[in-house]
Amino acid sequence: QAVGFCHGVLNTDNMSVAGLTIDYGPCGFMDMFDPEHVCNHSDDSGRYSYAAQPDICRWNCQKLAEAFAPCLSPVRAEEAAGNFD
Repeated sequence: QAVGFCHGVLNTDNMSVAGLTIDYGPCGFMDMFDPEHVCNHSDDSGRYSYAAQPDICRWNCQKLAEAFAPCLSPVRAEEAAGNFD
C-alpha cells in the first residue's frame, strides 16, 4: 500500500495471483492524506477506501483459496492467507 495512491476498484478479477493490481481505472492520488479517501465516485459505501484496501486484498486472497478448496485443505488455505498479513 503506497502512500497517496488509491485504487477505485479491487474486485477479485482486478488482482493477479501475485497480489498485483491489474486494473487502474478508476484510481487516483490523494492531494492530502486521508485514510477514508474514496476515488471511485460510485463507491458510496467506501468499500474501496484507502484504509479498506489491505482488508479487501486479503478477502480477494481468501476467495482464491476457496476456489482451490477441492485440492487445498482449509488449514493450508488459512496458513497461506496468513502470509498476506
